[in-house]
Amino acid sequence: AFLTRREMASPDQGDADGDEDISLLDANSFSEHSPSDRNTVDGEDLENISGQIAPMHPMHMMEPPKKIADEPDVDELQGKRHYKKMLSSKEMFGLSSYWFGWSALMGPLLFIVMPVQIEQLSGSDKKAIELGNTLILGSIVAIIVAPVSGSISDTSTHPWGRRSPFIATGVVLVTLSLIFMAVANALWIYKAAFFLLSVANNIAMSPYTALVPDLVPQPQRGVASAWLGVMAFLGTFAGGAVTYMIKIEYCLVPLGLLHALTGYITMRLCRERPLVHNRAPVHCCRRLMFLFRPLCNHDFRVMFIARFLMQMGILTVQEYLTYFLKDAVGRPYTFLGYVVGKDEKEAVSVLFLPMLLASLISACLAGVYADRTGKRKMVVYVSAGIMMVGCLVFSLSRTFTKTVFAALVFGSGYGAFSVIEWAMATDLLPNPDEFAKDMGVWSLALVLPQVISGKLAGVVHTMFHRIGPSIQLGYSMIFVLALLFFLIGALYVKRIQSIS
Repeated sequence: AFLTRREMASPDQGDADGDEDISLLDANSFSEHSPSDRNTVDGEDLENISGQIAPMHPMHMMEPPKKIADEPDVDELQGKRHYKKMLSSKEMFGLSSYWFGWSALMGPLLFIVMPVQIEQLSGSDKKAIELGNTLILGSIVAIIVAPVSGSISDTSTHPWGRRSPFIATGVVLVTLSLIFMAVANALWIYKAAFFLLSVANNIAMSPYTALVPDLVPQPQRGVASAWLGVMAFLGTFAGGAVTYMIKIEYCLVPLGLLHALTGYITMRLCRERPLVHNRAPVHCCRRLMFLFRPLCNHDFRVMFIARFLMQMGILTVQEYLTYFLKDAVGRPYTFLGYVVGKDEKEAVSVLFLPMLLASLISACLAGVYADRTGKRKMVVYVSAGIMMVGCLVFSLSRTFTKTVFAALVFGSGYGAFSVIEWAMATDLLPNPDEFAKDMGVWSLALVLPQVISGKLAGVVHTMFHRIGPSIQLGYSMIFVLALLFFLIGALYVKRIQSIS
């Protein structure tokens, strides 16, 4: 094992310029020590060293952990970067399991279940308006809860660790809110339950997303993002299969159980070391003032805006797929001469299959390519171009077969972008002491489009539907609007300076 040159020259001297020392590990020389030798340096037991790490004995800070949970946190290392071991496939699986359950719940809930249930509770005339109002209600909650939950998580000294208590709390509250949504017989009860769901979801999500920069070393960020992307698509497919086979009134129960189970798996396999040395307590007013401080960082701010634009395009497409199939494509929903859906609910579930299949393939390829070449911007450019082609095909499609082809193309771009945005976000986080808070701010680039995209797309649809009602021009222009978002978002990524 080797020290940095500065530490070798003057071990007692602090970092005058504030730069962090990064220790390097030679695996072969380290493996020559016996297990008993690894716990001692010059006969001195490292576990008995208290206070701060002795500068002449760096083996304590360089010893690779046996599990994810055993990795020391930043506070115990006095703010210096610490060694992170390369994660195994089992550890990657545990880290991404909750993302599977979350996607299995949220994907079908937002794009299949909620449109149908809100139409049943409000009527067909007000379905679009009430759906938009409900989503806006949940998004407003997320704007506040996500960064606050992350900020509190960053300084938590709970025995379970910094992230797990918030994940557990969120999972329990999500399950309760799903029960209320399933039994709601009035629109206001349904909206209140969705409000609780939004609060619970954001309590868990910001701390969970912080597990990636907490535990994953930089060379594995692309692979970890690929794991998350694949789990997201598999979860969305699983959720779509549940809604296809089970009636809407009953599908929330199995989806909620799956969400809770995967949350438990992640907490079980990614048990954290508790934060022992907490930072000084932060006053509530001061905490609120610094919530959005990461946006002062140029590259983080540029990527935030780029993600916002890309998500505007993605949500514009996804939120109107059910209504597009019902109004513009129409029955029968046949593919290559075979009837694959009796109504729009079954048709949109079938439509997820080619989209997710293409997303899985592109996600794996994009993650490996990004890690091997480091060219993350190129993945964004290519994925945005592919999604633009998919939007163009959607705008011209009036048969279900052509719509399936459009979904296949769109999914190819969507999978690659979903992977690379995770990798770029974790690379651009400005403060290692505030990963959860910063990821909470980062999540707002996904939440804010939920407030805007539905309303904006509804205005565009109404305006152009009056011009060409017979050809469903309104839906065509919705997809053109999404195309423009992808174009502007891809061009904006060019302004990021620290990522190639």
